[in-house]
Amino acid sequence: MIKFGTDGWRGIIADDFTVDNVKRVSWAIGKYILEEYGDRASVIVARDGRFLGEKFAAIAAGVLAAMGLKPTILEGPTATPTCAYAVKEYGARGAVMFTASHNPPEYQGLKYIPYFAGPATPDITGKIESYIAMAPSSVETSDENIEYADPTESYIAHIKGIVQLEGNAQKIVVDTLHGVGGRYLPRILRECGFEAISINEDIRPDFAGLSPEPKKETLESLIGKVKELNVIGLSTDGDADRFGVVDEKGEFYPANYILAILYSYLLETGRTGGVARTVATTHMLDEIAKLTGQRVWETPVGFKYLGQLLLKEKVLLAGEESGGASIAGHIPEKDGILICLLVLKAVVETGRSLKELLEAVYDKIGAKYVSTRLDFKVAHEQKEKVISLINSWQDRSFCGDAVISVKRDDGLKIICERAWILLRPSGTEDVVRLYVEAKGEDILQKFKESAVNVFGLDVK
Repeated sequence: MIKFGTDGWRGIIADDFTVDNVKRVSWAIGKYILEEYGDRASVIVARDGRFLGEKFAAIAAGVLAAMGLKPTILEGPTATPTCAYAVKEYGARGAVMFTASHNPPEYQGLKYIPYFAGPATPDITGKIESYIAMAPSSVETSDENIEYADPTESYIAHIKGIVQLEGNAQKIVVDTLHGVGGRYLPRILRECGFEAISINEDIRPDFAGLSPEPKKETLESLIGKVKELNVIGLSTDGDADRFGVVDEKGEFYPANYILAILYSYLLETGRTGGVARTVATTHMLDEIAKLTGQRVWETPVGFKYLGQLLLKEKVLLAGEESGGASIAGHIPEKDGILICLLVLKAVVETGRSLKELLEAVYDKIGAKYVSTRLDFKVAHEQKEKVISLINSWQDRSFCGDAVISVKRDDGLKIICERAWILLRPSGTEDVVRLYVEAKGEDILQKFKESAVNVFGLDVK
């Protein structure tokens, strides 16, 4: 059964992600658009640099054209945020984007971006899923009435207008991990006056054998280069919706720290607005907001929830610990290109290093927050036991600290004065994720060990 997960449908190429299944899902999306908007509704179709992306995009456009819709294929490998921007720019009713984001190269994916230019909400994907079974056994395609467009210039101008970044020939190292970010980030930096030293810029379907996720383990080349040149390093994932940042000493800064730095900086520049974060994301954002009288929104994991808050509420920054974020005035979709540029702007305009900016945040909120995430692969029976414990856990203390609150909106979140933990079973695989944030390394370690013991997780 084809299911839309946290951010679309993903599968292994030639296993479950096949031409026939792409036709069925495209037909289901077409039916949804027809029922919502009628004949001749305009639809964007785009793809990143993964295997068979161009072919899948052509098939999807053909299916939509045969159904009486007006598809426009975006030319060349395209970033997900660029595709979302194109929906808004061209006034389309939605977009079909082929990407598996940061997943390994054997994966392909498809996500539907509605008219509001952000991730589809569960009610929309639920309808599309229900239509898949209705698809005819032989889905028709057509080559007629398919148009082509390239929003690259407009998107880049839009990003430069938001960031307002000016360099003075400073060297910046960029590692786009053989993803589509190479079409955008190095160019924007150069046009803004920086000397962009770009590595892994060429778009490769195999991502040179790596998962295109900007994290410490995949950024060894970037880390080595920034240490050599003593400059900051920026990175994006396969479809450029996630960001990664390394300081001049080669230290990788997880998203939680970058989000805190960025929100603090935006407020210090005179901008106002609250912050929206997922249940798994740092509470440093809450403390920064509290100091300035701003509101905080917490959502389940998934940018689809944050995107809606960007649309409907006075949210200045929306972000998640997995490396996705966007700001007010932009599209309600993750944009790694934008976030990388904003972080660089914070460094350039303040004249401070990332370490100094983070220390300033710690001073401001009066504590040094540290966080970690652990993924446990467990037997199905063990996962079921964890779920049972999540539903039944009611203690008044955890790790010797009084429990302030317990939340079960998305897993089990236990909040104490010195730390919080989140236990979140995967909805699609036998994995349990543990998130911990604490006011200090020692406290973090104690809460992590307690969680492992209390919930019977196996550390390997």
